[in-house]
Amino acid sequence: MAKDDYQKTLERHLADYKERRLGVREKGTFGHRGVERQYRHILPKPLQWLNVPEPFRREVHEYVAEHRHIKLHKYFHHLNSSQAFALALFVPYLTKAPAALVRAIGFTSPKEWGLERVPDEKEGTNVDVWARSSDGAETYCEVKLSEREFGPAVDDMRHRSKLDSIYGPVLSGQIDDVLLEPKAFFANYQILRNLWLAARAGHERDRAVFLFPKANAGIGDQLDAVLAQVAAPLCQRVAVVHVEPLLESLAADTTPAGLGWYARLLQEKYVPV
Repeated sequence: MAKDDYQKTLERHLADYKERRLGVREKGTFGHRGVERQYRHILPKPLQWLNVPEPFRREVHEYVAEHRHIKLHKYFHHLNSSQAFALALFVPYLTKAPAALVRAIGFTSPKEWGLERVPDEKEGTNVDVWARSSDGAETYCEVKLSEREFGPAVDDMRHRSKLDSIYGPVLSGQIDDVLLEPKAFFANYQILRNLWLAARAGHERDRAVFLFPKANAGIGDQLDAVLAQVAAPLCQRVAVVHVEPLLESLAADTTPAGLGWYARLLQEKYVPV
């Protein structure tokens, strides 16, 4: 599949899923530069919670309501929302079947976990999924779905100050110097700030996980190019996990507590065939 085709393929698949599985034919709207356009893969805003599969929809909704720091993204009603995907995957599994997820994704068994956590208040990075094992090791997981890139940052005074005072001193010697140049650093900001979390002093056993579809080759290439410039001791604590084999592994789990049946529902929604 060509890099530019994945987003369109997923959108067509999700549009069919919306009509066939959810029974919703009304198009949702997306506003861009003052123009409202309608798309088949977007839910009408009042129906946004249909973006989480029904077996755990109430539980996910309650989790968000209980954790008030979680704010639904502006485009949560888009069926290709990575936030909706992260909630639909991690809340049920970390609540009901953590052992199955640990085996499939390579997490250390979590003693504590949370979504959209800020591990370092001074720096302020919001991590999609965070977990801490009983030995204190932390895992930081970035979740992507159909995004065309890992997010950049604006090259401005505030970000340059953070690069000089926060990121640079920690990452120097752990990534190639070229990545610490403002142009390269801010182009790969979302990747590098997650690596920074695992590179901090006192966090030598922490891990960074990047979860996204293998078919989304564009962000895969971006991540590969960055990781090729990361020193081995840090790179060995980075895991690249693809959505398709992850869900395949979870779906193959036939143990009573494995939620294999639920993984098949996630496959039906998120893996175009």
